[in-house]
Amino acid sequence: MAVAAGCSVPAPPDPGTGGSNGTGGSSDANGSGGSDGTNEAEWERLKEAVTLVVALPEEYGTPYRQANSTLAWEDGVYISRDGLWLYAFYAPMDMLTYALTSSGEGGCPDPDDIASFLRGPTLGMDFTTNPWGCAMVVHSDIAVAHRASLDEDFPAWQIADVSQPATFENGFVAAANEDGTLDVVFARTTDDREDDLFWIRGTVQNPPAGAEQPMPDPINSAGQEDNPHLERIDANTLILLFDNHGIGDPVTTIKYAISRDDGITWSVPAELGSPINVGPDDLHGHLWFDGRDWWLYFASDREDGVLSIYRSKHNSPGDLLDRFDDWGPVEKVIAVGEVTNGLGTVGGVGDPTLTASGDISFTVVYCRTDPASDTDRCDIDPWFLPRK
Repeated sequence: MAVAAGCSVPAPPDPGTGGSNGTGGSSDANGSGGSDGTNEAEWERLKEAVTLVVALPEEYGTPYRQANSTLAWEDGVYISRDGLWLYAFYAPMDMLTYALTSSGEGGCPDPDDIASFLRGPTLGMDFTTNPWGCAMVVHSDIAVAHRASLDEDFPAWQIADVSQPATFENGFVAAANEDGTLDVVFARTTDDREDDLFWIRGTVQNPPAGAEQPMPDPINSAGQEDNPHLERIDANTLILLFDNHGIGDPVTTIKYAISRDDGITWSVPAELGSPINVGPDDLHGHLWFDGRDWWLYFASDREDGVLSIYRSKHNSPGDLLDRFDDWGPVEKVIAVGEVTNGLGTVGGVGDPTLTASGDISFTVVYCRTDPASDTDRCDIDPWFLPRK
């Protein structure tokens, strides 16, 4: 999950019969899992009372929650440069509490136990097809929403065509090619590959499943690579950013790799140096060009242990490739505020991606002070910060 590192959230309950080991699921094929109308109304009361801190008010307006947010876990959100497409890691449950209380061991748990975590629309996700012989499996899909105009709200989520049963897909991002097609990258966990980056070349928005391939060596490792960002500089040059979770490493860092032959070969991924990656957790790196300067937007818990969104301007915009790891002073963009009615806390903000005009799509995670149950404690939604 994109926001798990660096978030300040209440301690979860001890794992019990409601816990999960990463497989398992629910027979509720259509809908809201453990959430009823009263619970949904309580969540809405909490979210309506959320305030955030815009650290650059002269540049940005008032942040707001996207209209298509639900009680599902909508993480790793990406907005297209034209602002018309929105993608997210999607799981119809309190995925943070689920992950924190999971034993991580193999086997097929009781579907009724896992059902206690489910809430929010399932969007027709397939929880039964799997290679392990389990009655049900819980996984994430990529959700997509498309609007025809910037004057419209995003409509309800749909499951993206690239999603497949029994696998975790997340972190969808696209880079435009000169011929009008897209190169798409996302993270994927399958039965034989864990937390690797896959891509589809020369495709379209909401591409079909089946064409994805693991990114070339040496991008993927035995560790975890996720939350990618792909930036095309010219016909031959691509820059890849991604979150690096080393084996047994408790911190998250941003790595980068560069291809100068249109993605055939890549430099060995390297961690960005100071002032980036001074965390302990720096993640969700995203490049944006304002017409003159290159900016790196990212999330970090460097100041107070709570994930906020920062940015840094490149010191040598005319020499981006040869001096890529040359970033200037870091400034805060968005920070957590409070839940003014006391119903919960804001655990962190992250996942910054920008439109061409500089508007910021991001995510906010919140947790309830007095949850309805130990399996319905936290949620995350897509938010939007317009640039003035």
